[in-house]
Amino acid sequence: MVLLGLLVLAIALGSRALHGMPTSGLLGDAPSQLVSVAREAGGLTGTDANVLLAVSKVECNFGRCRSGQLDSMVPPDVRRHVDPLALKPGGSTATMLGLSDGRHIGDWVNPQPVAGGQHAMGFMQFLPTTWREEVAAAPGRPSDPYKPYDSMVVAGSYLTRLQSGAEDRRHRNLSAALSVYGGNAAYADHVLYLAGHSG
Repeated sequence: MVLLGLLVLAIALGSRALHGMPTSGLLGDAPSQLVSVAREAGGLTGTDANVLLAVSKVECNFGRCRSGQLDSMVPPDVRRHVDPLALKPGGSTATMLGLSDGRHIGDWVNPQPVAGGQHAMGFMQFLPTTWREEVAAAPGRPSDPYKPYDSMVVAGSYLTRLQSGAEDRRHRNLSAALSVYGGNAAYADHVLYLAGHSG
């Protein structure tokens, strides 16, 4: 009887973790709809949803960042896939993230250029060249780097591909994949800490 009770409790807790808040307490300020999006994207790509949430927190504080850059800093071929109405007050992305004042495309552009003068952009802060390469490889036909679901699917797919060696035939653990994603080991350590992964 005790084993049956423990099994029911484990199923209930597993269901809550799957559909409710993230398992890491350090991500408790994530908007609840974003948690669900991360779970879906993680399920599709085989990436821990807490890792995807942690990346989104580190990169742009769950979309709350506001860098005030020009929208034109996002290359036209990438920008044409962005739905700016979703970012406006009352738009689907702004509402999901609790951004009552909305955002502009340029708000999610990092003012610091890297890699040949490119600026990271979008919800999960991809370089345009990386976005172009990885969006084609990601499952489910994502297209908008400013849509949290699309961006998380591409991020999860990219991390999975980095780990499997699909990118450059170098197999990596999650920490090493995150180091490539964010540019250094300190970034990976911070994401893993927020995601509740013990080092």
